[in-house]
Amino acid sequence: MHYFQVGDSAMSEKIETPVYAKIALDIAGKIAAGELIEGERISGRSGLAGLYQVSPETIRRSIQLLEDIGIVKTRAGSGIYIISREQAKQYAERHKVMTGFREIREEIRELIRQKEVIEARITDLIEQLEEQAGRLQNIRPVYPYEVTVPARSPLIGKTINDSKFWQNTGGTIVAIRRGNTIFNSPGPYAIFLEGDVLLITGETGVDSRSKTFLSSNEC
Repeated sequence: MHYFQVGDSAMSEKIETPVYAKIALDIAGKIAAGELIEGERISGRSGLAGLYQVSPETIRRSIQLLEDIGIVKTRAGSGIYIISREQAKQYAERHKVMTGFREIREEIRELIRQKEVIEARITDLIEQLEEQAGRLQNIRPVYPYEVTVPARSPLIGKTINDSKFWQNTGGTIVAIRRGNTIFNSPGPYAIFLEGDVLLITGETGVDSRSKTFLSSNEC
């Protein structure tokens, strides 16, 4: 007589199956593997109940399942006998296929859930991008205009403060390029020299107003 080991692969299924079905599969697996021989008598219900640590009713349902499939036969007063290794193989193989089918189906469901999460995140990011683009459209980019102090400009020798440059042009001088030297954020007492390149920011038209002012005799 052969004994069963609880904890075999068939008994450690991750898929939630009824206990009696797990036990039936465990027994069928051992028959299919040749651990239990066709025609051999196996333990009675009470022995199996103790071995698997379940109730006799659970074992009764397991044996009934195996009988319905044609793997074992209960003989009154004699015990439980193995009648078909082939049927055991088919049952074990069918269960293996069904388990693989369920695992694939569950993986597909999980991938669909992940896809929904990713799609929701993409939608959220697109909305954020559109919002940022809308904000960007309302922000006027600041590019400094370059205006050169001409040779006979009446501003030559004057300071930015004395010329009242901003009051006359609406432009702010953010830097002066003099040869290879750049003076960033020149103060009110910076002096205009011939050939200075003024980097000016301001509203539209500030460059033409600045050129006119630099050449005007009214400076």
